[in-house]
Amino acid sequence: MTKQTFDDLINQINTVSKDVQRERGTLFEKLTLAYLKNEPTYKALYQNVWLLSEVPESYGIPKKDTGVDLVAEQKNGDLVAIQAKFYTNKVGKSEINSFVAELGKSYYQRGLIVSTMDDWNSNARETIDQNEKGIEIIGLSDLRNSQIDWSQFNFERPENVVVKKPKKLRDYQQTAKENALAHFKENERGQLIMAPGTGKTFTSLKISEALSKDKAGPFKVLYLVPSIQLLTQTLRGWNNDTELTITSMAVTSDRDASRGTDGTEDIKASDIGYPATTSSKKILQNWHDFESLSKPTDMLVVFSTYQSIEVIGEAQKEGFPEFDFIISDEAHRTTGAHEAAKEASAFSKVHSNNNVKGLKRMYQTATPKIYGESAKKNAKDKSILLSSMDDESKYGEVFFRMGFGQAVSRDILTDYKVMVLAVDEAAIQKDMQRTLADPENGLNIDDVGRIVGIWNGMMRRNGYKNPIKNSPYDGAPLERAIAFTRTIEESKKVSSQFEEVVNEYISEAIEDESIHLSMRHADGQMNALQKGEVLDWLANPNKPADEARIVSNVRFLTEGIDIPTLDAVIFLSPKKSQVDIVQAVGRIMRKAEGKDYGYIILPIVIPTGEKPETILDNNKNYETVWQVINALRSVDERFEAMIDKLNMAKPKQLKVIGVGSAPDQVNDKDKSIENTPVQTELEFEWDKFEGAIFGKIVQKVGDRKYLENWSKDVAKIAERQINWIKNKLSDKKDPISL
Repeated sequence: MTKQTFDDLINQINTVSKDVQRERGTLFEKLTLAYLKNEPTYKALYQNVWLLSEVPESYGIPKKDTGVDLVAEQKNGDLVAIQAKFYTNKVGKSEINSFVAELGKSYYQRGLIVSTMDDWNSNARETIDQNEKGIEIIGLSDLRNSQIDWSQFNFERPENVVVKKPKKLRDYQQTAKENALAHFKENERGQLIMAPGTGKTFTSLKISEALSKDKAGPFKVLYLVPSIQLLTQTLRGWNNDTELTITSMAVTSDRDASRGTDGTEDIKASDIGYPATTSSKKILQNWHDFESLSKPTDMLVVFSTYQSIEVIGEAQKEGFPEFDFIISDEAHRTTGAHEAAKEASAFSKVHSNNNVKGLKRMYQTATPKIYGESAKKNAKDKSILLSSMDDESKYGEVFFRMGFGQAVSRDILTDYKVMVLAVDEAAIQKDMQRTLADPENGLNIDDVGRIVGIWNGMMRRNGYKNPIKNSPYDGAPLERAIAFTRTIEESKKVSSQFEEVVNEYISEAIEDESIHLSMRHADGQMNALQKGEVLDWLANPNKPADEARIVSNVRFLTEGIDIPTLDAVIFLSPKKSQVDIVQAVGRIMRKAEGKDYGYIILPIVIPTGEKPETILDNNKNYETVWQVINALRSVDERFEAMIDKLNMAKPKQLKVIGVGSAPDQVNDKDKSIENTPVQTELEFEWDKFEGAIFGKIVQKVGDRKYLENWSKDVAKIAERQINWIKNKLSDKKDPISL
């Protein structure tokens, strides 16, 4: 029997209520009440949550329904007006006007909307974002991914709620915690280096809990992150998994502090779903509220963006105490340079007690950033202050390190494979005439070629074979992927035209039962609710078995994504940041049942008429390949050995696959997945193209000393081959000579 899911409960509301809005609303209010009373983040925030009809008379709140459905009381006594609405259409300003008006009453200090609809018009969002008291939003994705075990929830007994248990430390995380305790007994600063997906956030929680036990009174932690999106994830993660009691504070510099100029960077503060402040006075007031609690919690944790350090520093000048422990997450962001005479950036302010006071500091990242000696000398000569993570006076020593290779070898992460899909331009010109001739779609031949490459990569056509003998997943198509483009416009264009291009490419060649690929677009213009819904669509374990799903974006999905079943990341264009590449690759290395590898798909187009020796020299289309491989080299300690062997054998982790015309039923049906190129216009020169790409990888990625050795090795091999051929030809009895 299939376990009940959260979406089944939503369907029950629709079915039982027979489309009567009032009945639907009543059931959804019961579900919301159960969530707010039991979800760890809100259970720690509220001391009481009531349906409006059940609010005690002593609070003086009218029971008439004027937009408020529930009321919560925070631990400090503040009352929160809550609207829980089962919306089915786009939410406009008119749907929230009565709630906003009621929120204006003196007995309410904040507002919260729990909504089933993620599509809000601009007027409604503006009303929420500009409300003086502050309104947070909780969406379906937040409810769906709750710590509550929805499989056991029943509307007839909504008070009987089962909550998932906190995670336990794995062996290597326990080692990291013990190393941290030993290190911080003698040191004020230290580094925690862990590959993406190995539980850095969870480990930092357990380190903080352990350190807190040596302190009398509440242990005060400042947890700094580069984005509101990560702040939200960390705040919820710590509350979900703590074994102590926590009082949480969320601090942002302003409503849009972390949003990038192109809108790709971050969500809004209202999307945290938790009270956030931008004011030093409010931070200080929260501290006084905490001090006045009859039973203070074990820890007070301030979750803040780096951009808010100045606000926190101001609060400390006004009386907020020194932190016992400052955690600098994504610590590579705190490196860099600034002129000695000028103020440091928001990210580098974490280093100094002059900006924010703390007894101990922990810098954690998957991608430590270190500057070379020449860069350091150049900075010194120009009176520039440089922060590099090998500077122990700022960052401390590394007390624990878990790299990619080590995590894979210990079966903590799934290994990755790189697939370079080299698409033959001539085949695209021949097979895709209708798409290329359409002036409306805005696609050029490179766009079309990359889409064709994606399809071939997702199908694992002529790609990797599962190394596990008799695996039921042998050669199976990939099911979930995230694609990265250069711009939002490019992402929208590719996602909107994807299915049409694929349909023309495969035409009638593939049988009806083949995998169907769907692609959606996501960007920073989406609110957190919309983003959550897109990610839930991607991760949905109950998706049709014959459907594969891809979400396209610029960099909106490089952080804060935890989908263990994600099979692949696809890079359609070069990325400016190696760190972004590493973060993206980390998304596919989470372990999941039936997952053999995480795949990095790099589709490139081979122009017609070009020669292998010259094609790669000045073609910007191939920058993606070099950038991705360089990024992997920077964090995977196994990579040097792989590059070293390129002149002797093709690497297992890197495949260059030729892509030409679409398959047909006769040739592709029941064909085992072998690493042989598809019939393409490149066929006769394929070995040369493959060799040229491998050679260029050595040139672009190998260090200078290795490059010299590699060249000598190649020369020796060539010399041996020449001598062998000469000997054969000189021997008149040899069959080759004849």
